[in-house]
Amino acid sequence: MLPEIAREHLDELVKTVVHLLDQAPILYSSATPSSFPEAKGVYVITSAQGEVLRAGKTGDKNATLRQRLYRNHLMGDQPGNLRAQLVASGICSDLEGAKNWIRKNCSARFLEIPADSVRANFEHFMLAVLQPRFCDNNRDSKEN
Repeated sequence: MLPEIAREHLDELVKTVVHLLDQAPILYSSATPSSFPEAKGVYVITSAQGEVLRAGKTGDKNATLRQRLYRNHLMGDQPGNLRAQLVASGICSDLEGAKNWIRKNCSARFLEIPADSVRANFEHFMLAVLQPRFCDNNRDSKEN
């Protein structure tokens, strides 16, 4: 049997995952930078079919949800971002095509979580539960 404190932590993590998934989706088809806050937090990016493609958190330094969800995953070309992962997996042939694919097929949900340690602990739990197709650190992408 779990110690009471562990059960309380688990219950809180489950509630937070549900709360994240209950957020209204921001459709990338109409997203602008201001669609996302300049705040620290966690996020999930899903396809139109509901597949969890990416999930993660903002970093411990200056990264914000706006930076991660708009500047990095939609507009960026870093290897660990969704655009590059769509190209590497063969879903899209180039980065511009990947941006168009994201705009047509994806939405994002997020929660603001300012505390670095809370955000980091929640990210581990969220990734284990949601099992995104593309991991936040780009090391274990699921096959098609």
